[in-house]
Order: sequence, then C-alpha cells, then structure tokens
Amino acid sequence: MNKRQRKKQAYKQYIRAIFEGYENMLEDSSIAELQFSYLKETTYLERDDQGKIHFTTKEK
Repeated sequence: MNKRQRKKQAYKQYIRAIFEGYENMLEDSSIAELQFSYLKETTYLERDDQGKIHFTTKEK
C-alpha cells in the first residue's frame, strides 16, 4: 500500500471515530468531552452548560 492510500485510510478512520464518538455522546450524557487526533489537527467534542455538543478543530 502506498503512502497516499495509507493517509487516505487513516483520514477515513479519523472521521469515522469522530462520528462514532458523537453517537456515543448522544447516547450517554455523562460523557463531557472526547478528543481525536489526525496528523497536525485535533478535534474536540465538548458539551456546554446546556448539554449541547460542540465540535472544535485545532491545528497543533
């Protein structure tokens, strides 16, 4: 498998993990924050005071 295909596969897994984490947060309200990393960016799923889920992506 070449480098481009590995990066593409890793990115797909990153996106899949974010959505699975989001679903878990919807089902379980006790989860306050989740964090996912891919290359030079990190995505945070956080709950606010009202229990709403927010996505934040930051570059490292």
